[in-house]
Amino acid sequence: MKKLIPTMVVVVILIAGWVYAANQNYFREEEAVQAKLLGISSADIQAITLHEGTKDKPGTGTGTGTDAGTDAGTGSDAVSTLELKDGVWHMTEPKDYPLNEYSVGSWLDAISSADQEMVVEESPKDVAKYGLGTTATRLDIKAKDGQEFKLAIGSQLPAGDTHYVQVNSGAVVAVKNDAVTNMALTRRQLLDTTPFNMDESNVCTLEWEGEASSWMLKASGEGDTASEHTWTLNGKSIKAEDAISLISQIKNLTTSDDVRKVSELTGGIPRSTLSVEQQVDGKAVTAVYRLLTVPSEPDTIWLITPDEGWAYAMDAAGLKEVEKVAEKLKTSTVSSEPATSETSKK
Repeated sequence: MKKLIPTMVVVVILIAGWVYAANQNYFREEEAVQAKLLGISSADIQAITLHEGTKDKPGTGTGTGTDAGTDAGTGSDAVSTLELKDGVWHMTEPKDYPLNEYSVGSWLDAISSADQEMVVEESPKDVAKYGLGTTATRLDIKAKDGQEFKLAIGSQLPAGDTHYVQVNSGAVVAVKNDAVTNMALTRRQLLDTTPFNMDESNVCTLEWEGEASSWMLKASGEGDTASEHTWTLNGKSIKAEDAISLISQIKNLTTSDDVRKVSELTGGIPRSTLSVEQQVDGKAVTAVYRLLTVPSEPDTIWLITPDEGWAYAMDAAGLKEVEKVAEKLKTSTVSSEPATSETSKK
């Protein structure tokens, strides 16, 4: 035992020395410094070309070959270009589709605010092993000052909380999953997929004329909010919450596919019409939406916007549900009318 004591003392001294040196950073270990991925603000961005790639989208677990934002069924890389013109973002490729301004703004903020958590490989020789090859989601970004950034988004790191990302063929870095999910959007996520432009508080009249249902919803001019208005359906009183629910159901209907130019549809067969009268800035504004089918796609219901510019492929089940709800409300207004009886006269 006495022979082991000197050895134990030496070991204890070495451990104590190592702990002290580590605490004093004698080993010069550099802490990971969080840095901005691009170093520009969203206001600096002039144009972006989005290549959606052909692999699974980050955080979705679904292949992009059948994703609504890609060339469906082909597995090919869908490419979209957005440009800032006169302070407004427009999609210029593949077509000048209407954009959701909020989605585009959030996307630009996500791109400009993304941080790199650490450097994985400073000078990578084989980026394919990181999922940064030809299947990667890529963003070609042009700044107003002429700078260009080519950003590629690859696979998840083994830990599962970050993705491999590369900018301008430089170092492979790790970026948090949340940031990657907000950057690697699809075309569909940037489009304006809700064709109905209405606010419940502004609605004065909704008139639906269709094959399966026809009705008119009207609001009184009293009150500042929709819940304060007095509502009638075909002249019969209904609850404000029922009227608001019906309006919201219509307003939240979304397209089930990419929008098209109205000029691309031929031989349209009318199905329904929705007239919306709103009070906007003290003026009455009326918009008419037409729903139709075409012989080449009889199972698709197309909604034509009031400006006759765009056609939205609508979910038939959602439209039928609107008609069903309206019919139910019509029935309830009739059954809720007070009955006049001999008993009530007494």
